[in-house]
Amino acid sequence: MIINSLPEPLHTALFFSILYFAAALITGVWKWRAMLGSPNGQAHSYIDIAHHAALHYGPFIVLAGALASFWPFAEVFPAWVLIQIMGWTMVLSLSRYISLGIRGEISNQLDKPTAPAKLGLVFFFFGSVFPGLTIAVGAFIGLWAL
Repeated sequence: MIINSLPEPLHTALFFSILYFAAALITGVWKWRAMLGSPNGQAHSYIDIAHHAALHYGPFIVLAGALASFWPFAEVFPAWVLIQIMGWTMVLSLSRYISLGIRGEISNQLDKPTAPAKLGLVFFFFGSVFPGLTIAVGAFIGLWAL
């Protein structure tokens, strides 16, 4: 079976990509319905953001999983842990966008950012950007050594 032959980081990333794929489909229908019911033909900005985030997070996590497969430091720190951190961070981020879209109260959460919004940005950086850059550097080192 092909699943057993996948590198663990890629296997983990594919799990998350299924979540984002399903979220992209569901938020796509939600966006379409919102556009139909809107006088200007546009969905609320956070419905649109949730849909686009789901569309982007899926391929992003798969690419991170593929790059993490070349991780040269597996004995010290397994790369699938970085994929898990990134995956759950993006799930939380997507959940926030969906929540804002459901409430429809604001169109820019960073216009007058609250303390939780500021903390969310820090969390997103350390939970997604930092592990992603770590994976990219590790993959570069691993590929360079080939």
